[in-house]
Amino acid sequence: MKKLLDCFEYLKRYHSDILEALGIMLELFILKKECPDSISSMIELSRKRKCIKDSINIKLRELVGEHFIRISSSANIAKILKMLESSDTTLDNVESFLHIISQKKTTNKLYYYSTPKEVNALLAMLLELEEGDLIYNPCYGMGSIFLSLGRLNTHISLYGEELDERLFSIANLISRFSDISETRLIINDILKQVVFKENNAPRTFDKVICNPPLYAHMGIEQLKEDERFSRIGILAKNYPELVFLTHALSHLKHRGVFIVRNQTLQKGFLEEKFRQKLVDEKMLEAIIELPKNIFPHRSSDFSILVISHNNDNILHINANHSHFFSKDGKYNRLINIQKINDIFRQKIEGDFSKITSLHDINIHDLRASSYLSLSVSDDSVLKLGDMDIEVFRGQRVYGSNRDSEIDYYDIGIADFAICGFSSKFNQQRHTGDSQKIHKYRLRKYDILLSLRGIVPKMAILGKNVDESICVANAGILILRAKSKQDAIGLYCYLFSQKGFEALCKIYEKSGERAIYSDELLELQIPHDYLECSEEKMDSIESLRIEFEVLNKKLSDMKNAIV
Repeated sequence: MKKLLDCFEYLKRYHSDILEALGIMLELFILKKECPDSISSMIELSRKRKCIKDSINIKLRELVGEHFIRISSSANIAKILKMLESSDTTLDNVESFLHIISQKKTTNKLYYYSTPKEVNALLAMLLELEEGDLIYNPCYGMGSIFLSLGRLNTHISLYGEELDERLFSIANLISRFSDISETRLIINDILKQVVFKENNAPRTFDKVICNPPLYAHMGIEQLKEDERFSRIGILAKNYPELVFLTHALSHLKHRGVFIVRNQTLQKGFLEEKFRQKLVDEKMLEAIIELPKNIFPHRSSDFSILVISHNNDNILHINANHSHFFSKDGKYNRLINIQKINDIFRQKIEGDFSKITSLHDINIHDLRASSYLSLSVSDDSVLKLGDMDIEVFRGQRVYGSNRDSEIDYYDIGIADFAICGFSSKFNQQRHTGDSQKIHKYRLRKYDILLSLRGIVPKMAILGKNVDESICVANAGILILRAKSKQDAIGLYCYLFSQKGFEALCKIYEKSGERAIYSDELLELQIPHDYLECSEEKMDSIESLRIEFEVLNKKLSDMKNAIV
């Protein structure tokens, strides 16, 4: 693997476009697979001081055709071929190579165009490919999924569309290396026209697979009269997956697998219309909630929708569990995908899965975790999200053209007391956005958490905070309980060793040493968290006072030493 990665890095020096370097690597993989003797011959010629620069490009053109990418004349061809000849270029190794350069080495900026290999493998399994299947992908990107499809069944016909000509070339090379029987990949903007048609209607395919490009700009005005979208009436420029899914469904015959952000599965007006359509038409076969932080540079959480016809129940699988991911550098990696596939195929109910009748579906929230949490009975704990706790982030409330004169304290982590009530604040400001300041004004007994850090930092505000106007800055998450008793009980639990360790796990799991409101709401709190909380808080307050007295003595001693 190291030689393949070194070879790619070497080619990058001589090609300004990283996709050109990748294309050349794929051409060389095909050359080694289909014409291994030609590599040996050219290496032998180079040893005899024969020029092989023209020979390699002629051979690649013959092999690949009009879309071949020429190797730079400045590169050392013999060096490249020697690295290639001594490397393992089996399908598994090539797939790992693509995964590393696109998903792990994020500085290459290729993660937009591909999907982690374990997710690809799961998507391919869920399709349940059969010989002769017609497979359609409306946004194939660089086509990394084709390797997983080819591993399961090469006797399929692959159809797809993509905007970028460079990605079209890469995807064609990957599909060829995968030995897929028939491929018809085209360059097209699906928003402007339907290319795959039959009898003036969108052609249907046995299976559809889609991981929509969430970064795409969606100009939707021209789509309002399009029959694919006008019939459903679901268009939103901020939710490209809705547009891609609606288009993909117009091509679906039997089964489709789609990656969506979790926010499309909960709340919202347009998203709810889409969910309602899928439920009403019995198209949801399964919803698989994926682990957090498995897609580089994506702050959202994701799920897989398995869509087919005539489903009276929905299988929810919660793979957002430590059993299904492991730490892999900065991000998490999906594991135990065969178990997920077994649960899906056999429609098993268990610790990670539940079958729900359409009559019992809550259209406001289709995420798997919300259904699995209902099926688990544990009298000893409850979730923070079930405790009527308001969670919101601090805000920057100054520095805009709406600033006016107003006195307030800008609360930061430096204002957090070591323990007990925080009541002394240092950063006073005199101008700010008055409307935002009053909207985000802190209250007594609010609990504050650092948004980022190696370990969590926490504070609870004392009752004197009501005497001044205080606002938390953007690096702080605020928990607001309904009563003083609830707030003190929650603070005491989070202050305890068990509570602190639970918080640490959330920070560590994000991969960014950060905490977000959706993860925090899943935090499990003991049912007896209120027990003796007033007495515990009195003890913590006593420690704070002792610490402040001792800290002042130490400070005085330091100042006295010359």
